[in-house]
Amino acid sequence: MPEPLKVGLVGTGGISNRHMDAYLRFPDRVRLMAVCDIVRPLAEEYAKKTGVEAVYTDYEKMLREADIDAVDICTGHRHHAPQAIAAAQAGKHALTEKAMAQNLDECRAMIRAADKAGTTLMVAQHLRYSPEARAAKRLIEDGGLGDIQAARTHLIMSGPRKSWMNDAKEGGGVLALNSIHHLDLLRYYVGNVKRVTGVCRSVQPEMLNGAEDLVAGTLEFDNGAIGDMFASWTTYVAPSVPSYTVIGTKGTIQSTPPDLDTDEDRPVSHFGKVLFADKEDLDPRNRPEDLQKILNPPFEPIPTSDVELPSSNFFVNEILHFAECAKSGAEPISSGRDNIESMKVMLGIFESSRTGRAVDLDNL
Repeated sequence: MPEPLKVGLVGTGGISNRHMDAYLRFPDRVRLMAVCDIVRPLAEEYAKKTGVEAVYTDYEKMLREADIDAVDICTGHRHHAPQAIAAAQAGKHALTEKAMAQNLDECRAMIRAADKAGTTLMVAQHLRYSPEARAAKRLIEDGGLGDIQAARTHLIMSGPRKSWMNDAKEGGGVLALNSIHHLDLLRYYVGNVKRVTGVCRSVQPEMLNGAEDLVAGTLEFDNGAIGDMFASWTTYVAPSVPSYTVIGTKGTIQSTPPDLDTDEDRPVSHFGKVLFADKEDLDPRNRPEDLQKILNPPFEPIPTSDVELPSSNFFVNEILHFAECAKSGAEPISSGRDNIESMKVMLGIFESSRTGRAVDLDNL
């Protein structure tokens, strides 16, 4: 049996707890060997939960001393680039949480460092690793939607309590904390974006430190499709209410709200089911006599039973995919090289809001 990928985790905040399941459930494929946090009691608590003995407060020391092949970077956004670059220079593979970094120069430096070292660089865009997203992607690739004409993503949720997540200098804000996942998923379905416009607002400044909590934007994709996005931390809603829609010449897919009836294997998802209806069912001219069918077209869940993923938990799937790519040398589905395009969309929206003009992403 192949040896598992040996991992050191840095940053034991909230998202690291989502990563924990993979290490607890699949130690034969990915084994946590070391934990690092600048607050030692937090590192010790995480290590105790995962059965890890090696605890560090110094990341560089962990890279030098720990018996690891890779790092799982769960720190704040401003730390991603220096930590991923240091990992590559130490010959370690790196899985870094989104947003990939704070700017494109940092992203490019991360990619160069990994390329030079021959190591894997992957960004944790976990929505790509859900069975529903994979089933929708397959439907699109098989031509089930025809030519894609439009796509949209919508998020309403309560913002986090005041922390680095609300601090612009730390890379906080609703766009980098949450909507980057949804923008990335639209790219996964539709393709790269060439031009964006956007407006960012700080509606609740008392909750923020220069970051945005309300964003709206439009997207023009390379293939001619158009898109729009909306994200808000300004409405006190629990749980979060995200959705997306992709419209093609043959049909439409749309997501349902999150499913709170969760179990141990399935965390509360950013989305619930993904539904599909074909063009004929959506055309009201085919059923003018039935107002209810016009108002409520017959969407059906896209089957996921034959999607080949190890788990219904997208966090588990992304970490196992990282381990597989690090061991085999394959390019990850959400590689750094791919994810820089999602970063361009996010940064382009910021730039458009600042200048009041549309932004061509090739110019970034």
